[in-house]
Amino acid sequence: MRTTTAAAGVLLTAVLSLGFAGTANAADVYNCSNFTYQEDAQAVYDQDTSDPNGLDDDDDNEACETLPRRGSAAAPTGSTGTTSGSNSGTGSQVSTRPVGAVAAGDGSASEDGSALPFVLGGAALAAAGGAAVAARRSARTSA
Repeated sequence: MRTTTAAAGVLLTAVLSLGFAGTANAADVYNCSNFTYQEDAQAVYDQDTSDPNGLDDDDDNEACETLPRRGSAAAPTGSTGTTSGSNSGTGSQVSTRPVGAVAAGDGSASEDGSALPFVLGGAALAAAGGAAVAARRSARTSA
């Protein structure tokens, strides 16, 4: 009886961990709205040109073409950003202001997310519960 219960518990844990594997990857999904500049989106696209994020919607190997570009030599207006105040230009202050954004998510599921992992997890939980009840009834009748 203990062996059956332990096996059911291990099986349940394994199935539930597989069911939630999809949610761990949800933060890895990028959309063009995650980027300020085309070059940033292109860098992500170039890492995997099979384009799992859908950044190149017209299949011309150029990601998020509608985004603005940084330009070849000139920095965007206001990007030199020297600090003001009495310590301006000293080694303890930042001499240039970073431009652009870091692609970061809040960990929630994307709009393209699927409920399938949750459905499978619920079905596995119900099946494991049914198996445990059946094993218990079988053990009572044979004793």
